[in-house]
Amino acid sequence: MTQPPSPPRGDDPRTPQADDPRTPQVWDTRIEDRAPSQPEPQPSPPAAPAPHGGRSFADAATAPPGFGPAPQPFGPVSATPDAAAGGPAGGGSTKRRKALAIGLGLALVAGAGTGGWLLWGRGGNDSAPKKKTTAGPIDAKLDWMAPVPDKDKKNADDFPPPWFTKDTIVLATRYAVTAYSRESGKQSWTLPVSGRVCSTSTGSDGGVAAVVWGKGEYDCDKLMAVDIENGRQLWSQDVVDSRGRTQGRDLANISVDHGKVTLVDVVGDPYVYAARTGKQSKASDYGCQQQGSVVKGSGQLTLAQCELITGRQFILNVDPKSGQEKWTWKVLNGIAVQNVISVSPAVLVVGRENDTSASDIVTLDGKGRMGPLISVSAGPYDLDACRPRHLDSCRRVVTDDRTLYLATKTDKDSLNSIAAIDLATGKPRWTAPLGGTRTNRPLAMHEGRLLVYQEATEEEGGKLLSVDPATGDSRVFMNLPQESAERERTLAHMGSAYFRDGRFYIVSDIGMTDSMMIMAFH
Repeated sequence: MTQPPSPPRGDDPRTPQADDPRTPQVWDTRIEDRAPSQPEPQPSPPAAPAPHGGRSFADAATAPPGFGPAPQPFGPVSATPDAAAGGPAGGGSTKRRKALAIGLGLALVAGAGTGGWLLWGRGGNDSAPKKKTTAGPIDAKLDWMAPVPDKDKKNADDFPPPWFTKDTIVLATRYAVTAYSRESGKQSWTLPVSGRVCSTSTGSDGGVAAVVWGKGEYDCDKLMAVDIENGRQLWSQDVVDSRGRTQGRDLANISVDHGKVTLVDVVGDPYVYAARTGKQSKASDYGCQQQGSVVKGSGQLTLAQCELITGRQFILNVDPKSGQEKWTWKVLNGIAVQNVISVSPAVLVVGRENDTSASDIVTLDGKGRMGPLISVSAGPYDLDACRPRHLDSCRRVVTDDRTLYLATKTDKDSLNSIAAIDLATGKPRWTAPLGGTRTNRPLAMHEGRLLVYQEATEEEGGKLLSVDPATGDSRVFMNLPQESAERERTLAHMGSAYFRDGRFYIVSDIGMTDSMMIMAFH
């Protein structure tokens, strides 16, 4: 596929000047003139098809026929870290945002409305050392519940994911950011917002989180940093482009890491601010339009695209401190990256261009070389809550160094199960139903084992299961009370689950689903 030439860079503010110390980038020339950042994978003899295996297209120059959510030609399949678990994905909260999301999906492989992190298990690993737990299951009690604020009861907005501090769980609703004591559920503090909260950063760093908000219903043109340890606004300012214009940023990717707040929209230059002071600085120059980054610890994956509509995408592995590239993966022609499941190891969700449906999961090794594809539709694996272009928003997924854990979809012929996929081969290690008709959700890694949340039934409260990563064998880790089963079931259906420091939380993802917003068990 011949790529159109990149736009002239002479007047581009990202163009390095003579005194710019920037290291030459991998795409300082036109796309069609670039040398690959690593040797192209050589074709390998086809492996014998396995009942549950993925097929590698690492030797393919373009997307192979059948790639994506259409019927797969490569065989059926029967069968990360703040802990989180989520229900069905929600769309944008207004007609305007829905219309914009649809337009972006057609033109830019863009996706649904605001939201972000809302995961069933992207992280949140308990800090306790790995050890065998021989004690019996915990019979948990419902510690407390937090009601939906009065101002939010009539709005069906998406609730952004919460942030956790040592003592509180902090949640942004439509008109305020509020901290609740993890011990008692009482409000520790509340910070009113002089308008409407549009979206938030998926995580926090150094006790700082970021909020996009606007004075009017659809503005979403201001950025605010919040000290979530002490409940105070650090700064707030208009997001203004190089021409002095403001516009809505509710579809932007927002990250807070290494003392910086970064806001990256689907068009235009990234915005970078000092987390504590709000001082704006120049974004790292990757030579092409950034589409967003995910930073976890010392690792960073950045998505870039050199031609906005038809250009090929690239995934860069970057040192978040220095901004230097370690390797670059050239995304297959006809394929678009929709989400980042894990930074280390690098695990991505991809789909066909101009399609918001996830088709496959891609793994990249330590040198940026592509491994086998894991078919989502042939699984059929449940990635419905992965919001296209919100790069850290996959729910119901957990990874460790070797394995990807995700739920399977349920239909009239199959029960919901948990599948463990070998990241090196793309083949399932095991698939486990784990509990009859209950809905299973991967939650987090805890003490070297996988925690799985089973939703409540009409007769019984939910459970947390501890699963052996090698075999799929499970035992009950925590029993949730039967008395709160009905409310738990309602909230979990449209909510996210989190396990932190021995406590289990269910948090609503969307308003108007229940009078309660948070349930905390211990």
